[in-house]
Amino acid sequence: MAKEYYLYVRGQKVKVSEDIYKVYWREKEHEKYLEQVDRKNHLLFFSSLDHDGNFVDNIADESVDVAKIVETQMMI
Repeated sequence: MAKEYYLYVRGQKVKVSEDIYKVYWREKEHEKYLEQVDRKNHLLFFSSLDHDGNFVDNIADESVDVAKIVETQMMI
């Protein structure tokens, strides 16, 4: 008797071939691995800085005077 393979799509059990099943789970495991690597390396997504709808305000570094740096570089 051949083994049957199923995946859940939008809550419904769908019969798939062995190849599709293996590819699906290989991708899921790879995605999980990449997430672990991201956590290990302390990856920070830009989208996580947009918690209040003011992305530009949240990412701006007010301690650096960019205009002054540009002015100085242009004089050199």
